[in-house]
Amino acid sequence: MFALLLAASLSKDTPQTPGLKALSALAGCWKAPAQVRGKDSTSIIRGEWHLGGRYFILHVRSVPPAQPYEAAITYGAGEKPNAIGSFWMDTFGGLYEPSLGLGHVTADGFTLDYRFPDAVYTNDFTHVGKGWRWTILEKPKDKPERLFAQYDLTPASCAGMNFGF
Repeated sequence: MFALLLAASLSKDTPQTPGLKALSALAGCWKAPAQVRGKDSTSIIRGEWHLGGRYFILHVRSVPPAQPYEAAITYGAGEKPNAIGSFWMDTFGGLYEPSLGLGHVTADGFTLDYRFPDAVYTNDFTHVGKGWRWTILEKPKDKPERLFAQYDLTPASCAGMNFGF
């Protein structure tokens, strides 16, 4: 009985903060040609809601011949209405503090910072036409910031896109 009640409560529409609403346009599948550390790379991306709309997962997987890479980035509401928090899991593994990203909604998307001991990585998602531009800036201590990666997401069919989970 408890399982039925829990399932029913998770299936109801969850009121979303502006932070979570900003993620809605990322739902679906995307082709994402990119430059990562100055090298061409292409990934496929799938965005979907989980746990009754409380969390959004962006699943990223590189496409051969790129170096194998896969990530699952879970987003949730922050403490304030326009705030967004995230947890980044990827093929490099490890559970450590920099995996936590904190950010907020912007006029045309959202931004999050991941704070590593030697640098901050700012992830900016900007809605561009029917797609998105995802820019990652590396801001090392005592050095100028530089482009780490830029992905141009365009809508794609989910058919044939396989992810680890």
